[in-house]
Amino acid sequence: MIGREDVEVWTTRAGLDRRVGTLRPSLTSGRVLASSSFEYDSDYLRDGWQISPDLPLRAGRKYTEENSVLPGAFTDAAPDDWGQKLIRADHVRRRRHDEALPARLGDFDYLLGVSDHTRMGALRFRTTGPWLSSEVGVANLHDIPRIVDAAQRYEDDEATDEDIAYLGDVATSPGGARPKANVVTDEGTLAIAKLPHSKDGRFDVERWEAVALSLAGAAGLRTPVWHLAGPDTGRSVLVSERFDRNSSGERLGFMSGRTALELGAHDDGSRKTYEDFADAIDRWSVAPSADLAEMFGRIALSILVNNVDDHWRNHGLLHDENGWRLSPLFDVNPSRQRGVIDSRAVNDSDDPSHRQLSNLLTSASVFRLSAASARGVLRRVATAVSSWDHVAGDLGIAATERAAYESSFDADQREWALALD
Repeated sequence: MIGREDVEVWTTRAGLDRRVGTLRPSLTSGRVLASSSFEYDSDYLRDGWQISPDLPLRAGRKYTEENSVLPGAFTDAAPDDWGQKLIRADHVRRRRHDEALPARLGDFDYLLGVSDHTRMGALRFRTTGPWLSSEVGVANLHDIPRIVDAAQRYEDDEATDEDIAYLGDVATSPGGARPKANVVTDEGTLAIAKLPHSKDGRFDVERWEAVALSLAGAAGLRTPVWHLAGPDTGRSVLVSERFDRNSSGERLGFMSGRTALELGAHDDGSRKTYEDFADAIDRWSVAPSADLAEMFGRIALSILVNNVDDHWRNHGLLHDENGWRLSPLFDVNPSRQRGVIDSRAVNDSDDPSHRQLSNLLTSASVFRLSAASARGVLRRVATAVSSWDHVAGDLGIAATERAAYESSFDADQREWALALD
């Protein structure tokens, strides 16, 4: 029997809904989530796929460890900072009209408060009624100016109730701290619109992310389908198609790098290196050699463009009918920032505040690459990054802004990689 707070977990594949199991929270006062457990449905155990490293396919309830309150699969399906802020703001608005609503929200409320249509990954939730939450949670491309204006007013503490209700509907699912919203492209494809941030200053940060995606594509790395959009004036919006949906719009399972590494909510991810992540890819991917070579190239790109917002939630794997594969690249941003940064070390010998391609080369075998193949990958990525100024100009970034960003592209390491034989 399902309890009052228990939630049925489902997935949908080939148009068929299938029950995966039951998620049971342990809530304390103030709706604080102390822990939770999950139990696979007996039918699902016969031929289902493992949804999370900490949830092996076996009968019985599996309880969270002391350092977690939700299994990794559900943490990945929940909103991150930006989405949680909007859910809280919308809850305050709703509570003014319905005092029966709880005064506070917790992790379990955030998980269930995301629109079912746009929730990340393949998992869906229900009790006895419709999917939780049943709001559509998506806008059209022509709504982007309205989304940008509402998000700006929200960041400036000037949002109206209408703004908060609107953002609470279309902008809670994407993760991360930067403002984002769910949109549908003109072709009907679900996408994320990555919006300007109040802290961007005079720089068009989303256009610089477009530069990084262009360089990645030129280096032969896999990227989502994307384009630049937004208001006619002001900073741009990057529209990136959701890679956790296939060409038919079917949901794909998603596992963040943090979940693949089995890091709990209170674990410090900085103690894990890219060699550790390579081991996780080797374990989970059904095509490990290809995915490890791809990851090796992505690390090189991240170093060469000074991508300092480099944490384990910015990597992921997708599950389709064949199994787990490395997702397309995402959230790689050239940065002018130096000093205290949030990067992951390549290996135990690497300094995350000043990562070296030479250290990456010494780890080639961990990525199933020969020394010669690894040198070839480094040359290919460095060749692509060498065109950064030309690419940025073609994407409409002014010469003065390109000059300000020149330090983001490490010329010394690029020349070192280009000289490899």
